[in-house]
Amino acid sequence: MTIYQYISRNIDRVRNEVRLGLMPCGLLRHWEIYSRYDAYKKMQHNVSDAVLFAANDMHVSERAVFKIIKKMEQNA
Repeated sequence: MTIYQYISRNIDRVRNEVRLGLMPCGLLRHWEIYSRYDAYKKMQHNVSDAVLFAANDMHVSERAVFKIIKKMEQNA
């Protein structure tokens, strides 16, 4: 199970733990960015286009999106 899958399945728990300060708040932001990237991938865009569109939508650099992808696809 990847980090993205874990957060998606336990989103209420993760939000509560972020609220309590047990997890960094940036984790939810990274989850949102990866979700946007994943949505573009499911719309049949190639990886570079999906990264570009997600970066533009979320106002981050393409490099940041690649780092987030690598992080979210790690095993939990």
